[in-house]
Amino acid sequence: MGDEDNSGIDPDENIKVTLIGCTGVGKTCIIKRYHLNEYIENPPPTCGGSYSIKQITINNKIIQIDLWDTAGQERFRSLGKHFYKDAYIVIFVYDITNKESFEEIKTVWYPNVKEFGEKYSVLAVVGNKWDLYWKEEVKEDEARAYAQEIGAAFMLVSAKDGDNVDILFDTLVKKYLGSPFKEQLNEMKKAKGKTGKLTTRKTRKKKKKSGFC
Repeated sequence: MGDEDNSGIDPDENIKVTLIGCTGVGKTCIIKRYHLNEYIENPPPTCGGSYSIKQITINNKIIQIDLWDTAGQERFRSLGKHFYKDAYIVIFVYDITNKESFEEIKTVWYPNVKEFGEKYSVLAVVGNKWDLYWKEEVKEDEARAYAQEIGAAFMLVSAKDGDNVDILFDTLVKKYLGSPFKEQLNEMKKAKGKTGKLTTRKTRKKKKKSGFC
Protein backbone atom coordinates (compact mmCIF):
# COMPACT_ATOMS: atom_id res chain seq x y z
CA MET A 1 0.00 0.00 0.00
CA GLY A 2 1.22 3.53 -0.74
CA ASP A 3 0.71 6.88 0.93
CA GLU A 4 1.14 9.29 -1.96
CA ASP A 5 -1.30 12.17 -2.13
CA ASN A 6 -2.75 12.27 -5.64
CA SER A 7 -5.35 14.96 -4.94
CA GLY A 8 -7.06 16.23 -8.06
CA ILE A 9 -6.60 13.05 -10.11
CA ASP A 10 -9.67 11.00 -11.00
CA PRO A 11 -9.61 7.96 -8.72
CA ASP A 12 -9.89 4.36 -9.83
CA GLU A 13 -11.77 3.43 -6.67
CA ASN A 14 -13.15 4.99 -3.50
CA ILE A 15 -14.47 4.15 -0.06
CA LYS A 16 -16.59 6.14 2.38
CA VAL A 17 -15.35 6.35 5.98
CA THR A 18 -17.60 7.94 8.63
CA LEU A 19 -16.46 9.03 12.09
CA ILE A 20 -19.16 9.14 14.79
CA GLY A 21 -19.24 10.26 18.42
CA CYS A 22 -20.35 13.01 20.74
CA THR A 23 -19.07 16.59 20.69
CA GLY A 24 -15.49 17.16 21.78
CA VAL A 25 -14.12 13.62 21.38
CA GLY A 26 -11.77 14.69 18.57
CA LYS A 27 -13.31 13.37 15.35
CA THR A 28 -12.29 16.48 13.44
CA CYS A 29 -8.77 16.33 14.89
CA ILE A 30 -8.34 12.67 13.90
CA ILE A 31 -9.36 13.47 10.33
CA LYS A 32 -7.07 16.52 10.19
CA ARG A 33 -4.16 14.45 11.47
CA TYR A 34 -4.74 11.69 8.94
CA HIS A 35 -5.65 13.92 6.01
CA LEU A 36 -3.07 16.72 6.38
CA ASN A 37 -0.86 15.56 9.27
CA GLU A 38 -1.95 18.68 11.16
CA TYR A 39 -3.39 19.30 14.61
CA ILE A 40 -5.71 22.14 15.61
CA GLU A 41 -6.28 22.73 19.32
CA ASN A 42 -9.99 23.08 20.20
CA PRO A 43 -11.52 23.30 16.70
CA PRO A 44 -15.10 24.66 16.52
CA PRO A 45 -17.87 22.04 16.73
CA THR A 46 -18.86 20.46 13.43
CA CYS A 47 -22.28 21.64 12.26
CA GLY A 48 -24.17 18.83 10.53
CA GLY A 49 -21.19 17.23 8.88
CA SER A 50 -18.05 17.95 6.87
CA TYR A 51 -16.27 16.11 4.09
CA SER A 52 -12.59 15.62 3.28
CA ILE A 53 -10.85 13.66 0.53
CA LYS A 54 -7.54 11.84 0.72
CA GLN A 55 -6.13 10.10 -2.33
CA ILE A 56 -3.44 7.46 -2.10
CA THR A 57 -1.92 4.86 -4.42
CA ILE A 58 -2.37 1.13 -3.86
CA ASN A 59 -1.06 -1.41 -6.38
CA ASN A 60 -0.73 1.31 -9.03
CA LYS A 61 -4.36 2.35 -8.54
CA ILE A 62 -5.48 5.71 -7.20
CA ILE A 63 -7.80 5.22 -4.24
CA GLN A 64 -9.99 8.01 -2.94
CA ILE A 65 -10.85 7.97 0.75
CA ASP A 66 -14.01 9.95 1.50
CA LEU A 67 -13.71 11.06 5.13
CA TRP A 68 -16.99 12.14 6.73
CA ASP A 69 -16.89 14.07 10.00
CA THR A 70 -20.28 14.08 11.75
CA ALA A 71 -21.68 16.48 14.35
CA GLY A 72 -22.04 15.18 17.89
CA GLN A 73 -24.60 17.72 19.12
CA GLU A 74 -28.01 16.29 19.90
CA ARG A 75 -29.82 18.66 17.53
CA PHE A 76 -27.93 17.17 14.56
CA ARG A 77 -28.39 13.49 15.39
CA SER A 78 -31.37 13.10 13.08
CA LEU A 79 -29.01 13.82 10.17
CA GLY A 80 -26.85 10.83 11.04
CA LYS A 81 -28.62 8.37 8.75
CA HIS A 82 -27.49 10.38 5.71
CA PHE A 83 -23.85 9.96 6.72
CA TYR A 84 -24.23 6.23 7.44
CA LYS A 85 -25.50 5.43 3.93
CA ASP A 86 -22.81 3.68 1.86
CA ALA A 87 -20.31 4.00 4.74
CA TYR A 88 -18.48 0.68 4.74
CA ILE A 89 -16.02 1.78 7.42
CA VAL A 90 -17.55 3.33 10.55
CA ILE A 91 -15.39 4.62 13.41
CA PHE A 92 -16.98 5.23 16.82
CA VAL A 93 -14.82 7.77 18.67
CA TYR A 94 -14.83 8.47 22.40
CA ASP A 95 -12.64 10.58 24.69
CA ILE A 96 -10.73 8.39 27.15
CA THR A 97 -11.01 11.18 29.77
CA ASN A 98 -14.80 11.40 29.42
CA LYS A 99 -16.82 8.35 30.51
CA GLU A 100 -20.07 9.75 29.15
CA SER A 101 -18.64 9.92 25.62
CA PHE A 102 -18.00 6.17 25.78
CA GLU A 103 -21.45 5.39 27.20
CA GLU A 104 -23.05 7.33 24.32
CA ILE A 105 -21.46 4.95 21.83
CA LYS A 106 -23.42 2.15 23.48
CA THR A 107 -26.70 4.01 23.98
CA VAL A 108 -26.83 6.36 20.97
CA TRP A 109 -24.28 5.93 18.20
CA TYR A 110 -24.08 2.17 17.76
CA PRO A 111 -27.90 1.73 17.86
CA ASN A 112 -28.22 4.49 15.23
CA VAL A 113 -25.74 2.79 12.92
CA LYS A 114 -27.46 -0.56 13.40
CA GLU A 115 -30.78 1.02 12.43
CA PHE A 116 -29.73 3.31 9.59
CA GLY A 117 -26.31 2.05 8.46
CA GLU A 118 -25.25 -0.61 5.99
CA LYS A 119 -25.76 -4.27 6.86
CA TYR A 120 -22.06 -5.01 6.39
CA SER A 121 -19.49 -2.44 7.56
CA VAL A 122 -16.06 -2.56 9.11
CA LEU A 123 -16.51 -1.11 12.61
CA ALA A 124 -13.99 0.31 15.08
CA VAL A 125 -14.23 1.66 18.62
CA VAL A 126 -11.51 4.26 19.07
CA GLY A 127 -10.40 6.02 22.25
CA ASN A 128 -8.90 9.42 21.43
CA LYS A 129 -6.71 11.69 23.64
CA TRP A 130 -4.36 8.85 24.48
CA ASP A 131 -1.76 11.51 25.29
CA LEU A 132 -3.87 12.21 28.44
CA TYR A 133 -3.77 8.58 29.57
CA TRP A 134 -3.21 9.54 33.23
CA LYS A 135 -6.65 11.23 33.22
CA GLU A 136 -8.52 8.31 31.73
CA GLU A 137 -12.07 7.60 32.91
CA VAL A 138 -12.61 4.72 30.48
CA LYS A 139 -10.43 1.70 31.15
CA GLU A 140 -8.88 0.11 28.08
CA ASP A 141 -10.10 -3.37 29.01
CA GLU A 142 -13.70 -2.15 29.26
CA ALA A 143 -13.62 -0.44 25.87
CA ARG A 144 -11.86 -3.39 24.23
CA ALA A 145 -14.47 -5.80 25.63
CA TYR A 146 -17.31 -3.69 24.24
CA ALA A 147 -15.65 -3.52 20.83
CA GLN A 148 -15.36 -7.30 20.81
CA GLU A 149 -19.03 -7.59 21.82
CA ILE A 150 -20.21 -5.62 18.75
CA GLY A 151 -17.68 -7.16 16.36
CA ALA A 152 -15.57 -4.02 16.08
CA ALA A 153 -11.83 -3.42 16.08
CA PHE A 154 -10.39 -1.40 18.97
CA MET A 155 -7.56 1.12 19.25
CA LEU A 156 -6.31 4.00 21.36
CA VAL A 157 -5.07 7.04 19.41
CA SER A 158 -3.82 10.56 19.97
CA ALA A 159 -4.82 13.05 17.30
CA LYS A 160 -2.59 15.60 19.06
CA ASP A 161 0.61 13.53 18.89
CA GLY A 162 -0.39 11.46 15.87
CA ASP A 163 -0.02 8.16 17.74
CA ASN A 164 -1.78 5.25 15.98
CA VAL A 165 -3.84 7.46 13.65
CA ASP A 166 -2.26 6.12 10.46
CA ILE A 167 -2.31 2.59 11.90
CA LEU A 168 -6.03 2.99 12.57
CA PHE A 169 -6.97 3.73 8.96
CA ASP A 170 -4.43 1.32 7.48
CA THR A 171 -5.72 -1.59 9.57
CA LEU A 172 -9.37 -0.90 8.86
CA VAL A 173 -8.73 -0.79 5.13
CA LYS A 174 -6.90 -4.10 5.25
CA LYS A 175 -9.88 -5.59 7.06
CA TYR A 176 -12.23 -4.09 4.45
CA LEU A 177 -10.18 -5.68 1.69
CA GLY A 178 -10.02 -9.07 3.40
CA SER A 179 -11.74 -11.96 1.69
CA PRO A 180 -14.40 -12.79 4.34
CA PHE A 181 -15.70 -9.22 4.54
CA LYS A 182 -15.52 -8.55 0.80
CA GLU A 183 -17.42 -11.75 -0.01
CA GLN A 184 -20.30 -10.70 2.27
CA LEU A 185 -20.21 -7.13 0.97
CA ASN A 186 -20.17 -8.14 -2.68
CA GLU A 187 -23.16 -10.43 -2.18
CA MET A 188 -25.08 -7.60 -0.54
CA LYS A 189 -24.13 -5.10 -3.23
CA LYS A 190 -25.08 -7.56 -5.94
CA ALA A 191 -28.51 -7.83 -4.38
CA LYS A 192 -28.77 -4.02 -4.21
CA GLY A 193 -27.35 -3.50 -7.69
CA LYS A 194 -24.31 -1.58 -6.38
CA THR A 195 -20.57 -1.55 -6.81
CA GLY A 196 -18.22 -0.53 -4.02
CA LYS A 197 -14.64 0.47 -3.39
CA LEU A 198 -11.82 1.12 -0.79
CA THR A 199 -8.82 2.99 1.19
CA THR A 200 -5.33 3.57 3.24
CA ARG A 201 -1.93 4.98 4.21
CA LYS A 202 1.38 4.08 5.93
CA THR A 203 1.53 3.05 9.60
CA ARG A 204 3.09 4.86 12.53
CA LYS A 205 5.05 3.34 15.43
CA LYS A 206 3.13 3.23 18.70
CA LYS A 207 4.39 4.68 22.00
CA LYS A 208 2.54 2.37 24.29
CA LYS A 209 1.25 -1.19 24.20
CA SER A 210 -2.18 -1.24 22.61
CA GLY A 211 -3.70 -2.25 19.34
CA PHE A 212 -6.49 -3.82 17.43
CA CYS A 213 -8.12 -6.94 18.75
